[in-house]
Amino acid sequence: MNNLLNVKLSFNHEPNRSGGGARNLNKSRTTKLETISNLIEDLRRVKDFFNKNKFIENVLIDAYYNDIIAKSGRIQELFKTSRECNDYIVGARFTSSPIGNEKHIITYYVARDTIDKTIEEMEDARDLIEFQLGGEATSSNFDSSDATIDYLKYKTPRSKLRDVVIDCSVLEKFDVPNAVSYLEKDQIIVTFFKTEARLDDLLYKLGITREKYLFSYAGENTLSVTRETYKILFDNVPYLMSMAMSDIADLLPTETNETECETPQIPSPHQEPTIGVIDTLFNEKVYFHEWVDYRETLDEAEKYLIKDESYSHGTSVSSIIVDGPSLNPSLDDGCGRFRVRHFGVSFGTISPTRLIKKIEKIVTENSDIHVWNLSLGTNEEVSKNFISFDAAVLDEIQRKKNVIFIVAGTNDINRVNETDPYKKVGSPADSLNSIVVNSVKRDGRPCSYSRNGKVLSFFNKPDVSYYGGDFDERINVCSNHEIEGVCGTSFAAPWIARKACYLIDKLGFSRELAKALIIDSAAGWNYAKNSGINRNVVGYGVVPKRIEEIVEADNSEIKFVVQGSSNTYITTNYSIPVPKDEDKTNYVARATLCYFPECNRLQGVDYTQRELSIRFGRVTDKGIKDINENTQEEEGFYNSERKARNDFRKWENVKFISNLLKVDKTRSFKSYGDGLWGLAITSKERRNEAKKEDLNFGVVITLRHTKGKNRINDFKHACLLRGYIVNEVKIDNQINIYEQAQTDIKFE
Repeated sequence: MNNLLNVKLSFNHEPNRSGGGARNLNKSRTTKLETISNLIEDLRRVKDFFNKNKFIENVLIDAYYNDIIAKSGRIQELFKTSRECNDYIVGARFTSSPIGNEKHIITYYVARDTIDKTIEEMEDARDLIEFQLGGEATSSNFDSSDATIDYLKYKTPRSKLRDVVIDCSVLEKFDVPNAVSYLEKDQIIVTFFKTEARLDDLLYKLGITREKYLFSYAGENTLSVTRETYKILFDNVPYLMSMAMSDIADLLPTETNETECETPQIPSPHQEPTIGVIDTLFNEKVYFHEWVDYRETLDEAEKYLIKDESYSHGTSVSSIIVDGPSLNPSLDDGCGRFRVRHFGVSFGTISPTRLIKKIEKIVTENSDIHVWNLSLGTNEEVSKNFISFDAAVLDEIQRKKNVIFIVAGTNDINRVNETDPYKKVGSPADSLNSIVVNSVKRDGRPCSYSRNGKVLSFFNKPDVSYYGGDFDERINVCSNHEIEGVCGTSFAAPWIARKACYLIDKLGFSRELAKALIIDSAAGWNYAKNSGINRNVVGYGVVPKRIEEIVEADNSEIKFVVQGSSNTYITTNYSIPVPKDEDKTNYVARATLCYFPECNRLQGVDYTQRELSIRFGRVTDKGIKDINENTQEEEGFYNSERKARNDFRKWENVKFISNLLKVDKTRSFKSYGDGLWGLAITSKERRNEAKKEDLNFGVVITLRHTKGKNRINDFKHACLLRGYIVNEVKIDNQINIYEQAQTDIKFE
């Protein structure tokens, strides 16, 4: 086996040199007289509605687009003032169409006089279409160089008038927002569109007193309210509410049975790294208690509700992290034992708002811990239009604190038959920055209780799967003194937490690289071939049992990791010296990119605020010949937003690309010039005014020689000649380095 290589490449940082240019009407779109007339009437109707409902100063407008629309393809002129139209966006969601046919609904918050001005400009555009274009604007009669349109007849300037016509070509209608439907829940988290209005003033006007609501931890736009208060809001100001979800859920019960496994013997902890566990309570009388630093966070009222079963779930989770291989020898991962700092945050009932406040405090006060296991989840399915409250805060914590959460994919214990439809995952398994783990049986098939993604109809969740047992093949845990057999995603996640901690704390990888290595090992060479097979349930695949399978490669493979930071439009290296045979290259490749972007829950389905796209492949005189044929940044190519998302995973914070299965395994390929390969990371922002901050990324690259040759030494030598630092990741050496670093030095 070949060891993993850590290659420190030098990157070039390049600005965006592409020019803007004049807008034209897309050849596939038209603006009809009927369409623009209806849009004008829609705006008048929306304006009249808000003239009668003056809880806010300006106007909230839902713009229904006729497709999933890119930032550059959205309306640019209709609501433009001294600020761009995109600056007025306060929410985004999808229509209720079947998956694959969704269209954008984007909510804008604009001034009332802006609506009047927009109507006047649209009336000019309507007259132009009716009297000069025969009732329909098309690319041929509107963009043609010999078009004889008299723009001087209209008050609206030529450039603005053209942009108004183009804007209307991507719209179906305008309407008053109706983002939420009524919920029958006892306690509800409500998020409001961002306006200038203070929520406490709004509630006062509605007769809602302060004791009937609680400002949630995540910010001033979110409240936790009772059912009665929610009904008042829904009956009076539904158009101001962008999201609503339950604020209380029972922890799903764990079924247990007796097992013949004997209680293992365990030594005292020494220098092992620590994993944070946030869960139900911990039983300090179990055999491995010395390995667990237990800290209870319940208040006095909650302590009266503690029962014996309040200790079972959390204790079981920690037992896997500390001593899982001893309890389950067939799942020995080679990672050894880990210490646990266990925080008991629940006795069996979860309030996301209370839980998240505790988690933020716990992570902040325990900055020495890099990997956190969260096996708590709710039964309620996540929304297709917004990230759950608790998942969004987890994403923000991870972005700011340089930690990673391993989150259980939640269970559906009422799903009995494999033919039964899957429920969507429950929160916080829709956290994008976390590694979300589902459970599989020993043969790799999804477990009977599995739930599925996607998240926001697009993001690939869960990330990976692992062995969490099933009703007929249990995982052994230690719970309340006894060894018991259990099953659930709660008991798959801790195994991945062990691997993540091993990679980060013992082998010294960044969290970006640790996540990329885990996902890459699950996807392997077969992910592209298994298109559509259980992807929404198992994610990128099942993570290998042994840690060696993550950090080693076959003798015919060169597997290396690179990391860097994106702070400009494009970050590149065009000098990766992949070995060639004479004038040919015999390598196929795959690559996995991971990063932790800023996210914004208030933006709905447009949740991730920064996009990194990846291109990797042979360098030609025209640039990189990408293994995934990514043409997003290539001049002369047009990709619709739907295609860019489907083919290149645009806006997703994990990118996996592979070309192995597109070619004959013994085929050679043309080698261009010096035979170098290149890597390009391109950055895009949702917001025009966004500050370009450094965003760390990690990439795992695997090259396989199609004729089975081992050329890793040639690759290492060529990298060194180019001045790159190459470190071979040998597990034994890294463990020795880790142990020496943990040794206390006594000075005389």
